[in-house]
Amino acid sequence: MAIVEKSTILGASADAVWAAVKTPSAFRRVTRGLVMMPVIRNRTDEWQLGETVVGWVFLFGFIPFSRHHLHVASISEDSRTLTSQERGGVVRKWNHDIVVTPVNESQCEYLDRIDISAGLLTPLIVVYAHWFYRMRQRRWRVLAKELKP
Repeated sequence: MAIVEKSTILGASADAVWAAVKTPSAFRRVTRGLVMMPVIRNRTDEWQLGETVVGWVFLFGFIPFSRHHLHVASISEDSRTLTSQERGGVVRKWNHDIVVTPVNESQCEYLDRIDISAGLLTPLIVVYAHWFYRMRQRRWRVLAKELKP
């Protein structure tokens, strides 16, 4: 088991970023070219508390990686935290917290915290997670500039 934490400051209000976090469309935007999950390709509604999405994940959009299970375990409006419990393939546990915290009216801190378990492959998966979330957060910084205040 390992914990990966990455945070960044986004140039948008916490409310605007939090509204985006709750959508599969923002997920698709910040993961485009890194991973693809066709089962949510046409989703326009928000993630729903308690929902479970099951479908193939493709690394870099074309390499089949696993049949992935994503369960939306909690959505807290008060703390602006979304928690998913995920697994698939060699990854036994990929529990992901996204936390959005106001810095001021026009900036917020965006935090990804991932609890990973993949047996003997955990160190390799952790290296991937560090890279993946660094790329995601770079894309969140771009997306944040486009969000309404």
